[in-house]
Amino acid sequence: MQHAVSALRGFTPDFKPNRSTMSGIKISFCFVLSQLCILCSAVGLSNKYLRDQHRFTEDVDWSYTGSLNQQHWVKKYHSCNGARQSPINIDESFTQVQVQYQDLQLENWDQLMSDSTITNDGKTVVISVNGQYYISGGGLRSRFKVARITFHWGRCNASSDGSEHSLNGYKFPLEMQIYCYEENEFESIDDALRGNGRITALAVLFEESVDDNENFAALIDGVNSVSRYGKSSVLEAFPLLGLLPESTAKYFIYNGSLTTPPCTETVKWIVFRDTVPISEPQLEVFCEVMTMQQAGYVMLTDYLQNNYREQQQQFLGQVFSSYTGTEEVLAPMCSSEPENVQADPQNYTSIMVTWERPRAVYETNIERYSVTYQSLQGKNAQKRQYLTDGDQDVGAIIHNLLANNSYVVQVVALCTNGLTGRMSDQVIVDMPLEDPENDPDPSVVSTQLEEFTEETSQPSLFTSRTSSKPWVLPGRTSSSKSSIYETTSTNHPDFLFPAIKATTSSEQQWITVESRSFSPDQARSHVKRPSSRILPEDEDTMLVTDYEGLKSRTTVSSPNEEQLSLPTLLTRGVLDQDKGQVWMSKPSITSVTSAPNAESSTIYVTSNTLLVSVKNVNEPTRPLFNEASNSSPQSRVGMVGGTEREKRTVVPLAVVSTLAAICLLVLISILIYWRKCFQTTHLYVEDKASPRVVTAPSTPLLLNTEEHAALPVKEFVKHVTDLHSNNTFSKEFESLKESYEEIQSCTVDMGITTDSSNHPDNKCKNRYINILAYDHSRVKLNHNVEKDGKTGDYINASYVDGYKHPKAYIAAQGPLKTSLEDFWRMVWEQNVSVIVMITNLLEKGRRKCDQYWPMENQEEYGSFLVTLKSTKTLAYYTKRTFTLRNINNKKGSLKSRSQERTIDQYHYTQWPDMGVPEYTLPVLKFVQKSSETWSADSGPVVVHCSAGVGRTGTYIVIDSMLKQIKAEGTVNIMGFLKHIRTQRNYLVQTEEQYVFIHNVLVEAIRSKETQVSASHIHAYVSDLLTPGPKGKTHLEKQFKLISQKCAIQDDYVTALKECNIPKNRTSALMPVERSRVSLSSTVADSSDYINASYIMGYHQSCEFIITQRPLSSTIQDFWRMIWDHNAQIIISLPDTQNLSEEEECVYWPTKEQPISCDTFTVTLAGEDQICLSYEESLVVHDFILEALKDDYVLEVRCYQAPHWPNPDRPISNAFELINIIREESAHREGAIMVHDGYGGSSAGILCSLITLINQLEEENMVDVYLTARMTNLMRPGVFSDIEQYQFLYKAILSLVSTKEDEKTLHSTENNGNIPAGSANITESLESLM
Repeated sequence: MQHAVSALRGFTPDFKPNRSTMSGIKISFCFVLSQLCILCSAVGLSNKYLRDQHRFTEDVDWSYTGSLNQQHWVKKYHSCNGARQSPINIDESFTQVQVQYQDLQLENWDQLMSDSTITNDGKTVVISVNGQYYISGGGLRSRFKVARITFHWGRCNASSDGSEHSLNGYKFPLEMQIYCYEENEFESIDDALRGNGRITALAVLFEESVDDNENFAALIDGVNSVSRYGKSSVLEAFPLLGLLPESTAKYFIYNGSLTTPPCTETVKWIVFRDTVPISEPQLEVFCEVMTMQQAGYVMLTDYLQNNYREQQQQFLGQVFSSYTGTEEVLAPMCSSEPENVQADPQNYTSIMVTWERPRAVYETNIERYSVTYQSLQGKNAQKRQYLTDGDQDVGAIIHNLLANNSYVVQVVALCTNGLTGRMSDQVIVDMPLEDPENDPDPSVVSTQLEEFTEETSQPSLFTSRTSSKPWVLPGRTSSSKSSIYETTSTNHPDFLFPAIKATTSSEQQWITVESRSFSPDQARSHVKRPSSRILPEDEDTMLVTDYEGLKSRTTVSSPNEEQLSLPTLLTRGVLDQDKGQVWMSKPSITSVTSAPNAESSTIYVTSNTLLVSVKNVNEPTRPLFNEASNSSPQSRVGMVGGTEREKRTVVPLAVVSTLAAICLLVLISILIYWRKCFQTTHLYVEDKASPRVVTAPSTPLLLNTEEHAALPVKEFVKHVTDLHSNNTFSKEFESLKESYEEIQSCTVDMGITTDSSNHPDNKCKNRYINILAYDHSRVKLNHNVEKDGKTGDYINASYVDGYKHPKAYIAAQGPLKTSLEDFWRMVWEQNVSVIVMITNLLEKGRRKCDQYWPMENQEEYGSFLVTLKSTKTLAYYTKRTFTLRNINNKKGSLKSRSQERTIDQYHYTQWPDMGVPEYTLPVLKFVQKSSETWSADSGPVVVHCSAGVGRTGTYIVIDSMLKQIKAEGTVNIMGFLKHIRTQRNYLVQTEEQYVFIHNVLVEAIRSKETQVSASHIHAYVSDLLTPGPKGKTHLEKQFKLISQKCAIQDDYVTALKECNIPKNRTSALMPVERSRVSLSSTVADSSDYINASYIMGYHQSCEFIITQRPLSSTIQDFWRMIWDHNAQIIISLPDTQNLSEEEECVYWPTKEQPISCDTFTVTLAGEDQICLSYEESLVVHDFILEALKDDYVLEVRCYQAPHWPNPDRPISNAFELINIIREESAHREGAIMVHDGYGGSSAGILCSLITLINQLEEENMVDVYLTARMTNLMRPGVFSDIEQYQFLYKAILSLVSTKEDEKTLHSTENNGNIPAGSANITESLESLM
């Protein structure tokens, strides 16, 4: 104590403290001890608090998305990385038919299944089957009871991928899995799973159809009732057999695993080949199911999509096929044929044969391979055989062959059960006349093989493998591009390369491992002694030394030889004191042989070349350290220095007290921080109680977006192309989601709270429980007295910034019935002049938005009177104009009448929920049209969809980036999106929407401005025809964009079916899936295919149907299409490619002979002609289509134009037919049917001109590029020649010029006289072309 006090006081040891001093020291010690006790208590409390906060997320131990996705399942469930993991792709050509797999016995499946429960567990919808339903037979070892049914689907609006299993590489939109267990062994399926009991799983695949599947009506209703996470419901009774395909005879069976954790491999899968039909509306019900997604310690509500496991490529089992009596049962074979067999001459007497393992191995193991070779010279040449040592050998070198000869080579697998596999294809090798010249760049492997054989006079074997991890020195950085190929030697002469394929993560480098050790006798007799390499000091070098006496773990080829095993060195680390040291801990090389008399071997390894050389060292190398350790020399130096510096230090009590107090304060701060975070995040999980409303800062702490630099438009287009080609959009969007999850995981410190949205009085004003308005950015209404007497300022709407314009938008949810007055109050108070609506009132049978405008005339919404002034319906959007007046309970006053504003509403009608439109151009034009209506003296633009986040965010990003492109010529989607997501959650909700934004902006950059007013059309066309610096005109660039084919093979999947190919006149003009016209199925013909495509017009998205001239075999299909789509006008145009008389069949009936179809008849009602100019005429036929079962009648008129467009007549002549069609269509319904010989350019030009004329009359503007590009997108190949595109411009120029002449003629300023030169306007404009 005296020494301690002396040190504390700085006095000598002779100092004797008095009583007061001792008392102060005791008080200090007590203070320190009390602070330590408080610190320990605080730590205990904080740990307990954190454990409590973890409880609500502990159950989420795996997921399909986020940080617990399937790539991380194996970390907790090791069996998820097994060799028999499911699901898989089933390639029918590699399945083996087994006679024992025949009809399945389904007991009681035809009885009604009642009192079964369906539950949304957040991963899928699960049906707990109640009843006695069994399956047996079909090769099953016992009787299994049906217990559980689950479903797996993808993104219904994005792709067809949703099933877990696939057939012949084709995936399906939905998969149903029926799980069964052995009732005699276990009480329930849960007991069977826990006890690793055998499970039988039936997989049913679904294919999309036009009609609803009535067998699934009760099930679909059940799924609809549990769309919210955690809900359960009792299913209506239905027969279980109705869930299966019509035929269950053909199925595939294999031993696999559960497709969800714990992935136990105790499942026998039965996958039916026949599919079950399901309609798109029924399928979309699954995509409406909600789940809870974990983001840090936050649980967020989201749509449950892509709840399927990726297929397991490491699956090593065999798939068998059932026997229905028609399949050919082949002799038993143990494997498929070895693949990629190659044989090349090594010199004039030997060949090298390589192959790959068979794709399928049938329930056994390959023991070895047999290589047979036979000379092609001579009639009875002997067939010789070479056997490899094991199943890992996939190469052989065959010696002692004849030069100038040809050999046929085949490879077959030999299995452990005595069976053989299928024989490979024959490979013929021509031997050279003499030994070929030395290769200027010989492979290391072949060179070493030759040298080592000469030196030892013994056979040698070379194998090559890739090191699984880079081999690096301590303290060095490894290269991701490096890999090690190793060489070893054995006593067999004739095989090369193991079956393990050598791959690296990015770029593969050939790296040699050369053996340079010889005995003294060998060294003296060696002629071409290899030289050792002296490594420079600047390379990363590793020294590995070993002394005589080390034993090898590999096989010794002779009693007098001893091998030096490098794995022994690399895994053992530093050996005994007498046996040297190794400066590493990770093994990289298999083995290197050493001569028996070598005293030691030194191995140098460099990270640049990774050359490993072994040389004799006569002097022993002293180890750096004597104690065994795996640490590096650097760490040892530090350890020695640390030992020398060890001193006992006395810390003053004041310092200890200060440190303890600081630690305590820090801990308390952390505890408060966590408490605040969890107080906020609990709002996303529970609705039990609402926190008090607190005042939030007006501006949040925004994310730093400097790391996302803006790209110039040219670089942006290339960037998007790279993202598409590399499929890296997902990676970008994941980073966006991660940054958003960081915000959601703790929002208190950023000032981002949602207290107002969670207030009990406001919860009923939210359409969705997880779409909330942040307090700092929400729109606040002026306090108004509500019906119940309460005052409120809440509406689910948020201010969102635009390009260099704060609060440029208001992102809002679709108004509810109870919030219609609030919506119009917000419009009034914020001085809104433009409303953008991107949802329909009903979608997929669900209410997405309540109608907030009057159906006709006017309607009052509380204090606001809304009057509908005009409605303009176009192909992809509707524009409505309202007047809004705040009546303030003073109807009729002059003051109230003056307070009237005009509101324009742009309503996009072709945008699916949670998805994206099929085409980018209409959306681009919609954004541009709605954006240009806004004026600077107006308030924010109100943008809403249903939730006000996904489609709303997509619109805002596109509009803002278009403005940035116009102002700066740059794009910064990620930076802008991260910023606005701090103002409203979930803006741009899906990856498809994120990709769609990029595609729209690329379209805008490439096409530029293409809509032009009638008064500027002449100057615009002149600019189009002006050659640029490279000699190309803008017109040529436009046509290149129009004619480029965006369709891929999968877009023609129906057109290319074997049964539909004869229905196409040419493969150059076929309908793509997204715009294909479908027929209703009939008893005689179940196919819905006809070569016809919908084409967008000005007023309707499917205003026209372009088809080919009917073939004799498709006449009834043609009239079925007329009947199904209520088409009342047919335009028959001549073929530009001159069909033969046989091909030009007459598809209409005569008066004597009507055409009979399954449900109606077609009769000819009359025939007439219409005279045109230049002595031309139209042939008009009137037809009547009468239903056979009722009195429904459809009147159809057909116009036949023998010459259109006629190149020998003025372009203005082409408008005669168009005017007749427009006049006729004004009082007829249905799509206009247009056909030429192949459904090509003539039909496309006619539809485009009708659309352009309608646009010119309605808007006094035209967009030839948009019209032509949309026509070619909906029917690829329509415009294949630039002259066809030029004709559209010529026709519009002619039409505009004619109208200008008419205006000039009737102008009072000219007194009815036409100025000189104006009569030749059309001719001069046509000469520009």
